Amino acid sequence: MKKIIALTLLLLVVLSCSDSKDGDWDDNIKLSQKEVEFSSTNNNVEISTEGTGWWIGEVTMNGEQFDLDGIDTTKENFIIEQAEFSIERKNSTEIYISMQQNQSTTERVLLIGLQAGNYFDGIKVTQSGN
Repeated sequence: MKKIIALTLLLLVVLSCSDSKDGDWDDNIKLSQKEVEFSSTNNNVEISTEGTGWWIGEVTMNGEQFDLDGIDTTKENFIIEQAEFSIERKNSTEIYISMQQNQSTTERVLLIGLQAGNYFDGIKVTQSGN
C-alpha cells in the first residue's frame, strides 16, 4: 500500500512539472518590422501587425521619454505628434511613423514600446545624422 501511495505521489510530482514560465506569453502582436533605418531626410514607414489588441505603452527619443497622458493608445486610431516625429495608429493593424529631417550630425533613435496583455514588443527607428 505504501508503495502505491509513493508511486502515485511521485507520478503526480513528475506530471505537474512544466517548462513554461507563468505569465510568459507568445507573440500576439506580430509586427511586420521591428527595426527601421532612415536617412537624415524626411522619412516615413507603415508597419502592420497581425494582432489587434495592442497599445503603445512608451515612446522615447534618444532616451527622453514622452508623456502619453491624454492619449488613449488603446483606441483603434490616434496620433502622437512631436516636433521630430509622429506616430499614427490608422486602424487596429497599422502604425504609420514619420520623422522630420534630422539637421544634427548625430543619429536619432526613436523607440516605441507596444504591449498586448503580458506580451511586450517594440519598434526601433534609427535616423542617421546629417
